[in-house]
Amino acid sequence: MELNIFVPEYVDTTTLDKCFLDKDANFIPIQSEAFLPEEKLKTLDKFIVLEKDHFKVFLRGGEPFKCNYQSRNAIMYGIRYSCFWKGFTWKFPIENGLRLVKQPPMHYFVRSGNSDTLLCNNATEANTIVEYFDSDDDMDLARFVEAVKSKPHCVQKYFIVNRGNEYRAVETDNVKNTYVFSSRLKYQIVSTLASGEATIETFVEEDKNLENKLAKPERLSGFKLRDSEGNVVSDGEIFALQILGSRDGYESDEKLPENMTEEEPVFYGKDWVDINSCMDDGRDYFLFGHPDSGVTFTCETIDDIVYLKHEDKYLYNDPEGETNDIFIGNGVPTKEQRIQIHYDDDGNIMLTAWGGRIYAMCDWVKCSYGAIMFNGIEEQLRWGSPMSLRIVRV
Repeated sequence: MELNIFVPEYVDTTTLDKCFLDKDANFIPIQSEAFLPEEKLKTLDKFIVLEKDHFKVFLRGGEPFKCNYQSRNAIMYGIRYSCFWKGFTWKFPIENGLRLVKQPPMHYFVRSGNSDTLLCNNATEANTIVEYFDSDDDMDLARFVEAVKSKPHCVQKYFIVNRGNEYRAVETDNVKNTYVFSSRLKYQIVSTLASGEATIETFVEEDKNLENKLAKPERLSGFKLRDSEGNVVSDGEIFALQILGSRDGYESDEKLPENMTEEEPVFYGKDWVDINSCMDDGRDYFLFGHPDSGVTFTCETIDDIVYLKHEDKYLYNDPEGETNDIFIGNGVPTKEQRIQIHYDDDGNIMLTAWGGRIYAMCDWVKCSYGAIMFNGIEEQLRWGSPMSLRIVRV
């Protein structure tokens, strides 16, 4: 979806900071005296008119407004998929008579051949300015530093060098202090560096701590399933699994609703492991997180190995499957399919694949649905929280 940008004869576009969205925009020269914005709005929902010290945004259904060039890419991003004046203006406050994003833009230096890897609709690149370099031989960090310091309206402490899927954060005052990361991590890293919430040292330290977030694959000798108080859970004993710490503020101490009987309160106001029983394609059911209700489980010990069960079915993982869900199915799982049980520091249980190092997580994709799976993607390992389960006898 291309955006029309009208350029009067007195505006020199070579003096403007470049934006990622420029490659999807039409820069159209105009004679200012003959240009009638009101007439253009009869055929266009939105467009931009450049001025020397600001630019104007025209959206159908509202008055034009003046904008600060420092936020040109962010504002172009904001209007790219919207032509509603009222829904747009609240996002960009007014300062000195011009709308802008108060946080300064991050300066990107992008290898020209990789510019297409930066998607124009990606929020990470919204509040940015950009310069391109031709090749690795042209990647001159000293020159990049000069460019950043010549633009006090952009983030001064760091800048980003992009070469395809490789991103490098560079400290402006010490170009030897860099941090390389992939596109999967860029939103969190770029946004927190820009806001000052993090430094390069923050992410270097996180790298060191990643090992501590992985499970130890060794089995505990003489393993017994125990609750958080250390009491052994006997084979066949019925319990529910409460999901702890997966989201803030859900666990409730409120009184039961009037229509709820006293036999039901064990599940009310908490998150539980439930089973998706809505599959109609022949696949086994799988676990998910659900507020206020769940299913019950038991355990069974076979040859000193503890298996979790729901009714007469066993929990298992399918290492050859397309998803990393935890399923329930008939028959004792093979070694490759087993679920291994671990304990957290509070005595609650955590789950991995057998011999695996990635804990199961519960990602609340909706307020009433938590996706439970072994998620090994980079950002989840770094910033996600493993799922801890409290055994609750029922």
